Amino acid sequence: MSAELLPRKKPKRDVQIWLENVERINGEVQNLDGKIGESSRFTRGSHAHNVLKTIREVEELTQQGKFEDGLVVDDPQWIGQVLSTTTLSGEGAKACVEEIWQCLVDDEVGNIGVWGMGSVGKTSIMKLINNLLLEETGRFDIVIWTTVSKEMSIAKLQKVMASKIGVSFCGDEDEITRAGMLFEALSRKRRSVIILDDLWQEVPLDKVGIPEPSSGSKLVLMTRSFDVCRKMSCRAIKVKPLVEEESWKLFSEKVGRGMLKPWPALQQRTNSNKLVKRPTAANCTILAAILFCSKEMELVQL
Repeated sequence: MSAELLPRKKPKRDVQIWLENVERINGEVQNLDGKIGESSRFTRGSHAHNVLKTIREVEELTQQGKFEDGLVVDDPQWIGQVLSTTTLSGEGAKACVEEIWQCLVDDEVGNIGVWGMGSVGKTSIMKLINNLLLEETGRFDIVIWTTVSKEMSIAKLQKVMASKIGVSFCGDEDEITRAGMLFEALSRKRRSVIILDDLWQEVPLDKVGIPEPSSGSKLVLMTRSFDVCRKMSCRAIKVKPLVEEESWKLFSEKVGRGMLKPWPALQQRTNSNKLVKRPTAANCTILAAILFCSKEMELVQL
């Protein structure tokens, strides 16, 4: 029985009691075996009663251990949400995923900062990481994703965090009280991952109520600013734009090579490079959409 290996599950109460009884009987058997081994052949018979008693208990436990209704139930203490993802483009993005993951499994790293220009793929990468964390078994107790945004206030961030972990505010608490309630709730979790997306400036963790990562817990933030990573003492990981070859490949996949036939210039690699001079995934997708819409309009006119 390895219920601890099932994500978001815990043993049923009767299963847990059964496991405890098995452990107890196992200890008694070993103890009895030791006593019999130390006894002479003339005194071993004195242990017969205990041996028969133990055999009956083992038989009873064997019958009780069938558990036809299952071994585990959902763990209400486990917190996390699967997020929609897109296919990552480029070797650079895959390398970032690997680097971030290595930081997450490294107990020496607490704060991780994923930074880079807008629309470069930071959020897409971290959504994938979020889902990978949910698939991991027994590594973290909770995985919390929160989008901060430029206009987010401490009070609003506190309320969002509270809703994620099941903390209820009455409405009349001040900022310090809310921070204390969040801090207490989050501190009870042994190992957690808190992901803050779209961070524009340094967030004072103590004022929000987020504990500094310790004992394997992690704080991951996404930002456009390396300075934010530095101020929050993060292991900074830069997400770079797609290289030229990857940009063209993504653009071709998004628009479809057949759609380029009415635009001979786009079929010429040297000309198309100018259109993807700033090679981000978002730009390639937008340009592909524009070309698709243009083609649709021509068909309507025909």
